[in-house]
Amino acid sequence: MTSGCVYDLSQTSDFDEVVVADADEENARRLVDTLDDDRFRFEPVDATDADDIERVLEGADYVVNGLPYQFESNVLDAMERVGDLTGVDLNAFDFDEVLGRSDDFAEAGNSLWFANGGLVSTIALGMVACEEFDDVADVNFYWGMWRLLTQTTPGLTDTVTYEHDPNVDERAKWADGEVIDDLPAFSEQREFEFPDPIGRQNTYVISHPEPITFPEAPVAQAKNVDRIITRGAWHDEWKEYERTLHAADAFETDGVEVDGQEVDPVEVMQAQIKAEGLARESEWQPPEELSPETEWTPQTILSAEVTGSAAGSDDRAVFHFEQPFPFFDGNDITLMREYGCYVGVPLSVTLQLMADGAVDEDGIFITETSGLDADRYFDEMEARGFDLVAEQTPEETVPAQD
Repeated sequence: MTSGCVYDLSQTSDFDEVVVADADEENARRLVDTLDDDRFRFEPVDATDADDIERVLEGADYVVNGLPYQFESNVLDAMERVGDLTGVDLNAFDFDEVLGRSDDFAEAGNSLWFANGGLVSTIALGMVACEEFDDVADVNFYWGMWRLLTQTTPGLTDTVTYEHDPNVDERAKWADGEVIDDLPAFSEQREFEFPDPIGRQNTYVISHPEPITFPEAPVAQAKNVDRIITRGAWHDEWKEYERTLHAADAFETDGVEVDGQEVDPVEVMQAQIKAEGLARESEWQPPEELSPETEWTPQTILSAEVTGSAAGSDDRAVFHFEQPFPFFDGNDITLMREYGCYVGVPLSVTLQLMADGAVDEDGIFITETSGLDADRYFDEMEARGFDLVAEQTPEETVPAQD
Protein backbone atom coordinates (compact mmCIF):
# COMPACT_ATOMS: atom_id res chain seq x y z
CA MET A 1 0.00 0.00 0.00
CA THR A 2 2.74 2.47 0.82
CA SER A 3 4.53 1.88 -2.48
CA GLY A 4 2.23 4.56 -3.90
CA CYS A 5 3.33 6.91 -1.12
CA VAL A 6 7.01 6.28 -1.86
CA TYR A 7 6.51 6.85 -5.58
CA ASP A 8 4.49 10.04 -5.05
CA LEU A 9 7.11 11.43 -2.67
CA SER A 10 9.70 10.91 -5.38
CA GLN A 11 7.57 12.78 -7.92
CA THR A 12 6.21 15.66 -5.84
CA SER A 13 8.17 16.26 -2.62
CA ASP A 14 11.30 18.26 -1.89
CA PHE A 15 12.51 16.26 1.12
CA ASP A 16 16.31 15.96 1.24
CA GLU A 17 16.40 12.22 1.97
CA VAL A 18 13.79 9.46 2.15
CA VAL A 19 14.59 6.14 3.82
CA VAL A 20 12.45 3.16 2.78
CA ALA A 21 12.64 0.79 5.77
CA ASP A 22 11.27 -2.72 5.32
CA ALA A 23 11.90 -6.36 6.14
CA ASP A 24 11.40 -7.33 2.48
CA GLU A 25 14.72 -6.14 1.08
CA GLU A 26 14.26 -7.54 -2.43
CA ASN A 27 10.98 -5.79 -3.16
CA ALA A 28 11.91 -2.61 -1.30
CA ARG A 29 15.12 -2.26 -3.28
CA ARG A 30 13.23 -2.99 -6.49
CA LEU A 31 10.86 -0.12 -5.66
CA VAL A 32 13.73 2.26 -4.86
CA ASP A 33 15.47 1.32 -8.12
CA THR A 34 12.24 2.10 -10.01
CA LEU A 35 12.36 5.67 -8.70
CA ASP A 36 15.79 6.53 -10.11
CA ASP A 37 16.05 9.20 -7.38
CA ASP A 38 19.29 9.61 -5.41
CA ARG A 39 17.37 10.98 -2.40
CA PHE A 40 15.88 7.53 -1.71
CA ARG A 41 17.66 4.63 -0.06
CA PHE A 42 16.74 1.32 1.54
CA GLU A 43 17.26 0.42 5.20
CA PRO A 44 16.38 -2.96 6.74
CA VAL A 45 14.19 -2.88 9.84
CA ASP A 46 12.85 -5.46 12.28
CA ALA A 47 9.37 -4.20 13.15
CA THR A 48 9.07 -6.69 16.01
CA ASP A 49 11.75 -4.67 17.81
CA ALA A 50 10.86 -1.11 18.87
CA ASP A 51 14.57 -0.40 19.38
CA ASP A 52 15.27 -1.19 15.75
CA ILE A 53 12.46 1.10 14.59
CA GLU A 54 13.94 3.77 16.85
CA ARG A 55 17.32 3.25 15.18
CA VAL A 56 15.78 3.93 11.76
CA LEU A 57 13.94 7.04 12.99
CA GLU A 58 16.95 8.68 14.66
CA GLY A 59 17.70 11.94 12.88
CA ALA A 60 14.45 11.94 10.90
CA ASP A 61 12.03 14.86 10.73
CA TYR A 62 9.08 13.04 9.18
CA VAL A 63 7.70 9.51 9.26
CA VAL A 64 5.15 7.47 7.31
CA ASN A 65 3.95 4.37 9.15
CA GLY A 66 2.64 1.77 6.73
CA LEU A 67 3.43 -1.27 8.86
CA PRO A 68 0.70 -3.82 9.67
CA TYR A 69 -1.33 -2.88 12.72
CA GLN A 70 0.31 -5.61 14.82
CA PHE A 71 3.41 -3.39 15.06
CA GLU A 72 1.59 -0.18 15.99
CA SER A 73 2.69 -0.11 19.63
CA ASN A 74 6.32 -0.61 18.59
CA VAL A 75 6.09 2.29 16.15
CA LEU A 76 4.48 4.58 18.74
CA ASP A 77 7.03 3.63 21.40
CA ALA A 78 9.90 4.37 19.01
CA MET A 79 8.43 7.69 17.90
CA GLU A 80 7.85 8.80 21.48
CA ARG A 81 11.46 8.04 22.42
CA VAL A 82 12.90 9.81 19.35
CA GLY A 83 10.63 12.87 19.58
CA ASP A 84 10.15 15.93 17.37
CA LEU A 85 8.63 13.87 14.55
CA THR A 86 5.81 14.78 12.18
CA GLY A 87 4.05 11.81 10.66
CA VAL A 88 1.11 10.02 9.09
CA ASP A 89 -0.13 6.59 10.16
CA LEU A 90 -2.02 4.08 8.03
CA ASN A 91 -3.32 2.16 11.06
CA ALA A 92 -7.01 2.51 11.95
CA PHE A 93 -7.34 0.03 14.82
CA ASP A 94 -7.36 0.49 18.60
CA PHE A 95 -8.54 4.11 18.41
CA ASP A 96 -8.97 4.67 22.15
CA GLU A 97 -5.58 3.20 22.96
CA VAL A 98 -3.71 5.14 20.27
CA LEU A 99 -5.48 8.47 20.76
CA GLY A 100 -5.01 8.04 24.51
CA ARG A 101 -1.29 8.59 23.92
CA SER A 102 -1.84 12.00 22.33
CA ASP A 103 -0.74 14.08 25.33
CA ASP A 104 2.48 12.08 25.70
CA PHE A 105 3.15 12.49 21.99
CA ALA A 106 2.60 16.23 22.16
CA GLU A 107 4.96 16.45 25.13
CA ALA A 108 7.61 14.65 23.06
CA GLY A 109 7.14 17.21 20.27
CA ASN A 110 5.41 14.72 17.97
CA SER A 111 2.52 15.27 15.59
CA LEU A 112 0.87 12.16 14.11
CA TRP A 113 -2.10 11.97 11.72
CA PHE A 114 -3.75 8.69 12.68
CA ALA A 115 -6.20 6.62 10.55
CA ASN A 116 -4.74 8.03 7.37
CA GLY A 117 -4.72 6.54 3.87
CA GLY A 118 -8.02 5.90 2.09
CA LEU A 119 -9.95 7.13 5.11
CA VAL A 120 -8.78 10.68 4.40
CA SER A 121 -10.57 10.49 1.05
CA THR A 122 -13.87 9.17 2.43
CA ILE A 123 -13.92 11.75 5.22
CA ALA A 124 -13.11 14.53 2.76
CA LEU A 125 -15.93 13.27 0.50
CA GLY A 126 -18.31 13.50 3.44
CA MET A 127 -17.10 17.03 4.18
CA VAL A 128 -17.66 18.40 0.67
CA ALA A 129 -21.02 16.64 0.36
CA CYS A 130 -22.29 17.99 3.70
CA GLU A 131 -21.34 21.53 2.67
CA GLU A 132 -24.06 21.31 0.01
CA PHE A 133 -26.81 21.30 2.66
CA ASP A 134 -28.27 23.46 5.38
CA ASP A 135 -29.11 20.40 7.49
CA VAL A 136 -27.99 16.80 6.93
CA ALA A 137 -30.07 13.72 7.65
CA ASP A 138 -27.93 10.82 6.37
CA VAL A 139 -24.27 10.38 5.46
CA ASN A 140 -23.63 7.11 3.64
CA PHE A 141 -20.02 6.15 2.91
CA TYR A 142 -19.28 3.42 0.35
CA TRP A 143 -16.12 1.43 -0.38
CA GLY A 144 -16.28 -0.32 -3.75
CA MET A 145 -13.35 -2.76 -3.67
CA TRP A 146 -13.22 -4.40 -7.05
CA ARG A 147 -10.71 -7.16 -7.68
CA LEU A 148 -10.80 -10.92 -8.23
CA LEU A 149 -10.37 -13.34 -5.33
CA THR A 150 -6.72 -14.08 -6.12
CA GLN A 151 -5.86 -10.44 -6.85
CA THR A 152 -4.85 -9.79 -3.28
CA THR A 153 -2.16 -9.57 -0.62
CA PRO A 154 -2.02 -11.21 2.82
CA GLY A 155 -3.14 -7.98 4.49
CA LEU A 156 -6.05 -7.40 2.12
CA THR A 157 -7.18 -11.01 2.53
CA ASP A 158 -7.17 -10.68 6.31
CA THR A 159 -9.07 -7.39 6.09
CA VAL A 160 -11.90 -8.68 3.90
CA THR A 161 -12.26 -11.80 6.06
CA TYR A 162 -12.34 -9.63 9.19
CA GLU A 163 -15.04 -7.38 7.70
CA HIS A 164 -17.44 -10.35 7.51
CA ASP A 165 -16.45 -12.25 10.65
CA PRO A 166 -19.66 -12.69 12.69
CA ASN A 167 -17.65 -12.44 15.91
CA VAL A 168 -16.45 -8.91 15.13
CA ASP A 169 -18.37 -6.28 17.11
CA GLU A 170 -16.97 -3.21 15.31
CA ARG A 171 -19.58 -2.93 12.55
CA ALA A 172 -21.35 0.24 13.61
CA LYS A 173 -23.59 3.10 12.62
CA TRP A 174 -24.27 6.53 14.11
CA ALA A 175 -27.90 7.38 14.83
CA ASP A 176 -29.42 10.24 16.79
CA GLY A 177 -26.27 11.11 18.68
CA GLU A 178 -24.94 7.68 19.58
CA VAL A 179 -22.91 4.82 18.15
CA ILE A 180 -24.82 1.57 17.61
CA ASP A 181 -22.31 -1.25 17.21
CA ASP A 182 -22.23 -5.05 17.02
CA LEU A 183 -24.18 -5.02 13.76
CA PRO A 184 -24.35 -8.46 12.06
CA ALA A 185 -22.28 -9.29 8.99
CA PHE A 186 -24.16 -8.69 5.71
CA SER A 187 -26.65 -6.44 7.51
CA GLU A 188 -27.89 -2.94 6.65
CA GLN A 189 -28.10 -3.98 2.99
CA ARG A 190 -28.53 -1.13 0.51
CA GLU A 191 -28.29 -0.95 -3.25
CA PHE A 192 -25.88 1.64 -4.59
CA GLU A 193 -24.57 2.43 -8.06
CA PHE A 194 -20.84 2.96 -8.40
CA PRO A 195 -19.17 4.18 -11.59
CA ASP A 196 -17.92 1.49 -13.99
CA PRO A 197 -16.61 -1.15 -13.74
CA ILE A 198 -18.40 -1.80 -10.44
CA GLY A 199 -21.88 -0.58 -11.32
CA ARG A 200 -25.01 -1.22 -9.25
CA GLN A 201 -24.30 -3.46 -6.25
CA ASN A 202 -25.83 -4.60 -2.99
CA THR A 203 -23.68 -3.10 -0.24
CA TYR A 204 -23.40 -4.10 3.43
CA VAL A 205 -22.17 -2.52 6.64
CA ILE A 206 -18.43 -2.91 7.25
CA SER A 207 -16.24 -2.27 10.28
CA HIS A 208 -14.83 1.07 9.16
CA PRO A 209 -14.53 3.94 11.65
CA GLU A 210 -16.38 6.73 9.78
CA PRO A 211 -19.59 6.34 11.86
CA ILE A 212 -17.49 6.76 15.00
CA THR A 213 -15.15 9.55 13.85
CA PHE A 214 -17.15 11.64 11.35
CA PRO A 215 -19.44 13.08 14.08
CA GLU A 216 -16.30 14.91 15.29
CA ALA A 217 -15.96 16.80 12.01
CA PRO A 218 -16.94 20.45 12.41
CA VAL A 219 -19.13 20.32 9.30
CA ALA A 220 -21.02 17.30 10.68
CA GLN A 221 -21.74 19.21 13.86
CA ALA A 222 -22.66 22.41 12.01
CA LYS A 223 -25.09 20.56 9.74
CA ASN A 224 -26.70 18.52 12.55
CA VAL A 225 -26.01 15.14 10.98
CA ASP A 226 -28.53 12.52 12.15
CA ARG A 227 -27.21 9.19 10.81
CA ILE A 228 -23.87 7.88 9.48
CA ILE A 229 -23.01 4.43 8.15
CA THR A 230 -20.24 2.85 6.05
CA ARG A 231 -20.95 0.05 3.59
CA GLY A 232 -18.78 -1.99 1.27
CA ALA A 233 -19.05 -3.90 -1.99
CA TRP A 234 -16.72 -6.62 -3.22
CA HIS A 235 -16.45 -8.56 -6.45
CA ASP A 236 -18.76 -11.60 -6.61
CA GLU A 237 -15.82 -13.98 -6.05
CA TRP A 238 -15.12 -12.39 -2.67
CA LYS A 239 -18.80 -12.43 -1.71
CA GLU A 240 -19.06 -16.13 -2.57
CA TYR A 241 -15.94 -16.82 -0.49
CA GLU A 242 -17.34 -15.01 2.54
CA ARG A 243 -20.83 -16.51 2.27
CA THR A 244 -19.33 -20.00 1.94
CA LEU A 245 -17.40 -19.48 5.19
CA HIS A 246 -20.66 -18.39 6.86
CA ALA A 247 -22.69 -21.26 5.40
CA ALA A 248 -20.11 -23.77 6.65
CA ASP A 249 -20.04 -22.18 10.13
CA ALA A 250 -16.30 -21.87 9.62
CA PHE A 251 -16.08 -18.86 11.94
CA GLU A 252 -17.85 -20.71 14.76
CA THR A 253 -15.56 -23.75 15.07
CA ASP A 254 -12.37 -24.00 17.07
CA GLY A 255 -10.96 -26.32 14.40
CA VAL A 256 -11.47 -29.53 12.50
CA GLU A 257 -9.27 -32.61 12.45
CA VAL A 258 -7.49 -33.42 9.18
CA ASP A 259 -5.12 -36.40 9.11
CA GLY A 260 -4.73 -36.23 12.88
CA GLN A 261 -4.03 -32.50 12.92
CA GLU A 262 -6.46 -29.83 14.11
CA VAL A 263 -6.75 -26.95 11.64
CA ASP A 264 -8.75 -23.75 11.52
CA PRO A 265 -10.92 -23.82 8.35
CA VAL A 266 -10.82 -20.02 7.99
CA GLU A 267 -7.04 -20.00 8.19
CA VAL A 268 -6.85 -22.78 5.60
CA MET A 269 -8.96 -20.81 3.12
CA GLN A 270 -7.01 -17.64 3.83
CA ALA A 271 -3.72 -19.45 3.34
CA GLN A 272 -4.80 -20.71 -0.08
CA ILE A 273 -5.96 -17.28 -1.26
CA LYS A 274 -2.84 -15.57 0.11
CA ALA A 275 -0.60 -18.12 -1.64
CA GLU A 276 -2.26 -17.44 -5.00
CA GLY A 277 -2.07 -13.70 -4.43
CA LEU A 278 1.61 -13.80 -3.52
CA ALA A 279 2.38 -15.88 -6.61
CA ARG A 280 0.82 -13.18 -8.77
CA GLU A 281 2.64 -10.44 -6.86
CA SER A 282 6.06 -12.02 -7.38
CA GLU A 283 6.43 -10.73 -10.93
CA TRP A 284 6.81 -7.05 -11.77
CA GLN A 285 5.18 -6.32 -15.14
CA PRO A 286 4.27 -3.42 -17.44
CA PRO A 287 0.80 -2.05 -16.58
CA GLU A 288 -0.82 -3.44 -19.74
CA GLU A 289 0.13 -6.97 -18.66
CA LEU A 290 -1.00 -6.78 -15.03
CA SER A 291 -4.61 -7.99 -15.32
CA PRO A 292 -5.08 -10.33 -18.29
CA GLU A 293 -8.11 -12.09 -16.72
CA THR A 294 -10.48 -9.12 -17.00
CA GLU A 295 -11.35 -6.16 -19.19
CA TRP A 296 -11.07 -3.87 -16.17
CA THR A 297 -8.27 -2.93 -13.81
CA PRO A 298 -8.66 -3.83 -10.11
CA GLN A 299 -9.52 -0.67 -8.22
CA THR A 300 -11.28 0.86 -5.26
CA ILE A 301 -13.92 3.51 -5.83
CA LEU A 302 -14.84 5.58 -2.78
CA SER A 303 -18.21 7.29 -2.60
CA ALA A 304 -20.34 9.43 -0.30
CA GLU A 305 -24.10 9.85 -0.54
CA VAL A 306 -25.65 12.56 1.63
CA THR A 307 -29.29 13.51 2.07
CA GLY A 308 -30.66 16.57 3.79
CA SER A 309 -32.35 19.90 3.23
CA ALA A 310 -31.03 22.71 1.04
CA ALA A 311 -32.84 25.97 0.38
CA GLY A 312 -35.93 24.58 2.08
CA SER A 313 -36.15 21.37 0.03
CA ASP A 314 -35.09 17.79 0.67
CA ASP A 315 -32.30 16.76 -1.66
CA ARG A 316 -29.40 14.38 -2.28
CA ALA A 317 -25.71 14.65 -3.12
CA VAL A 318 -23.51 11.87 -4.48
CA PHE A 319 -19.73 12.14 -4.90
CA HIS A 320 -17.30 9.50 -6.18
CA PHE A 321 -13.52 9.38 -6.00
CA GLU A 322 -11.70 7.25 -8.57
CA GLN A 323 -8.04 6.29 -8.80
CA PRO A 324 -5.86 6.63 -11.90
CA PHE A 325 -4.29 3.85 -13.93
CA PRO A 326 -1.44 3.51 -14.37
CA PHE A 327 -0.20 5.51 -11.41
CA PHE A 328 3.44 4.43 -11.67
CA ASP A 329 3.93 6.15 -15.06
CA GLY A 330 4.21 2.90 -17.00
CA ASN A 331 7.04 1.46 -14.90
CA ASP A 332 7.11 -2.26 -14.24
CA ILE A 333 5.17 -2.79 -11.03
CA THR A 334 2.85 -5.35 -9.40
CA LEU A 335 -0.93 -5.36 -9.61
CA MET A 336 -1.58 -4.70 -5.93
CA ARG A 337 0.95 -1.87 -5.83
CA GLU A 338 -1.04 -0.17 -8.59
CA TYR A 339 -4.28 -1.00 -6.80
CA GLY A 340 -2.97 0.37 -3.49
CA CYS A 341 -2.27 3.89 -4.72
CA TYR A 342 -5.70 4.98 -3.38
CA VAL A 343 -4.18 4.36 0.08
CA GLY A 344 -0.55 5.29 -0.51
CA VAL A 345 -0.99 8.64 -2.24
CA PRO A 346 -3.11 10.21 0.55
CA LEU A 347 -0.24 9.37 2.92
CA SER A 348 2.14 11.41 0.75
CA VAL A 349 -0.28 14.29 0.21
CA THR A 350 -1.17 14.66 3.89
CA LEU A 351 2.46 14.41 5.00
CA GLN A 352 3.36 17.20 2.60
CA LEU A 353 0.41 19.29 3.83
CA MET A 354 1.82 18.92 7.34
CA ALA A 355 5.32 19.79 6.15
CA ASP A 356 3.91 22.94 4.50
CA GLY A 357 2.10 23.95 7.70
CA ALA A 358 -1.35 23.55 6.10
CA VAL A 359 -2.20 21.08 8.88
CA ASP A 360 -0.65 21.99 12.22
CA GLU A 361 -1.87 19.83 15.09
CA ASP A 362 0.03 18.45 18.09
CA GLY A 363 -0.15 14.96 19.51
CA ILE A 364 -2.20 12.27 17.75
CA PHE A 365 -5.26 13.31 15.76
CA ILE A 366 -7.62 12.11 13.02
CA THR A 367 -8.76 13.67 9.75
CA GLU A 368 -11.94 15.10 11.27
CA THR A 369 -9.99 17.10 13.88
CA SER A 370 -7.00 17.97 11.66
CA GLY A 371 -8.41 21.17 10.23
CA LEU A 372 -8.00 19.71 6.72
CA ASP A 373 -9.14 21.87 3.82
CA ALA A 374 -11.01 19.21 1.83
CA ASP A 375 -11.00 21.27 -1.36
CA ARG A 376 -7.22 21.65 -1.25
CA TYR A 377 -6.83 17.94 -0.55
CA PHE A 378 -8.86 17.01 -3.62
CA ASP A 379 -6.96 19.57 -5.71
CA GLU A 380 -3.72 17.83 -4.71
CA MET A 381 -5.14 14.38 -5.45
CA GLU A 382 -6.58 15.43 -8.81
CA ALA A 383 -3.18 16.86 -9.79
CA ARG A 384 -1.93 13.28 -9.40
CA GLY A 385 -4.58 11.83 -11.70
CA PHE A 386 -7.35 10.99 -9.24
CA ASP A 387 -10.87 12.03 -10.24
CA LEU A 388 -13.50 13.64 -8.00
CA VAL A 389 -16.91 13.15 -9.62
CA ALA A 390 -19.98 15.06 -8.46
CA GLU A 391 -22.74 12.78 -9.76
CA GLN A 392 -25.48 14.76 -8.07
CA THR A 393 -25.69 17.93 -5.96
CA PRO A 394 -28.69 19.90 -4.70
CA GLU A 395 -30.00 22.27 -7.33
CA GLU A 396 -29.50 25.91 -6.47
CA THR A 397 -32.65 27.92 -5.97
CA VAL A 398 -32.92 30.66 -8.59
CA PRO A 399 -34.61 33.80 -7.18
CA ALA A 400 -37.84 34.77 -8.94
CA GLN A 401 -37.55 37.72 -11.27
CA ASP A 402 -40.02 40.64 -11.19
